[in-house]
Amino acid sequence: MSVITYKCPNCGADLQFDPSSQQCKCNFCLSTFSNEELKSLSTQKKYETPPQEVLEDATDNLSDSTSQNKTFLYTCPSCGAEIITDETTSATICCYCHNPIILSKQLEGEFRPSKVIPFKITSKQAVEAFLSWRKKHWFLPDDFSSPSQLEKITGIYIPYWLVDCQVSGQMHAKGKKISTWVSGDYRYTKTDSYAVYRAADMDFNHIPHDASKKADDVVMDSIGPFNYNELTDFSYSYLSGFLAEKYDVTKEDIYPTIKARVEKSVNRTLENSIQGYTTTSVHKSRVNFHKTKFHYTLMPTWILTYIYKGETYLFAMNGQTGKAYGALPICRKKLMMCFGISFAILFTICLIGGFCL
Repeated sequence: MSVITYKCPNCGADLQFDPSSQQCKCNFCLSTFSNEELKSLSTQKKYETPPQEVLEDATDNLSDSTSQNKTFLYTCPSCGAEIITDETTSATICCYCHNPIILSKQLEGEFRPSKVIPFKITSKQAVEAFLSWRKKHWFLPDDFSSPSQLEKITGIYIPYWLVDCQVSGQMHAKGKKISTWVSGDYRYTKTDSYAVYRAADMDFNHIPHDASKKADDVVMDSIGPFNYNELTDFSYSYLSGFLAEKYDVTKEDIYPTIKARVEKSVNRTLENSIQGYTTTSVHKSRVNFHKTKFHYTLMPTWILTYIYKGETYLFAMNGQTGKAYGALPICRKKLMMCFGISFAILFTICLIGGFCL
């Protein structure tokens, strides 16, 4: 399998994509290069390092869910260290020399993304946002934001399907107009019933759904949406310095969910268009799909995991917009201390108030 790295043409050091400049940057000589320049300078280096599948006994210490995936071993072309990945990893970083590595075979054919949204939030900005977010939560464990913990924050390109579709919807309903009036000693009620029909053609663009089994759907929905105006054609260089996954959730897997979301949206729009009636009731509705296109894309995400008392907690941030989501551990010691202090203050106030009376 070909392993791709980008080398600085000025000093030979590794190039990494820099979210601030939106260019590849050399951290040694500080040179920057656009995608067009990288192509013309031929800075892309390919190395043939056939992967070796790790034997089952080497993964005995992994969890059952992890050991179900195949694990592969590569050789870092920079320092020769062994790099272990699973079958969905398409870009990684050598933990010894920090050389960014792109596994090109994982991004070929049907697994080559058509579009990507590059990172705009830097690692430093992600850490600062995490620390600011952490200050708002008093009862977190002390080491939740320790330097050793913050070093674990990782930029990952999560695979997504973006779905475009053209649909037509039809709805049959009954509308009632009810009027009442009083004449003499009698109150009269008049009910007029109407057959109501609504129809519309609609286009839906960029309906997102994550395409990774590792990604939690709730988390991914919570840090969305992305700004799809910044979608750009895929290039290997955007992955340099980050981790990336290839999809293991197919378009067939997500189609029922997308279909249900579109049908719900169409029916809601048609029903909301029925105005001027006292009551309405829908009898029948139908949504027909005419054209559906799936676009395989990569979305930038900062991920930080934290294990507390055997449970894993997750902090995630949209690598483009900065929107964050987190599941939080609670330190019971801090909680009990706060309760004790509050109780002592309240007891003292009540005691002093009793003496004053």
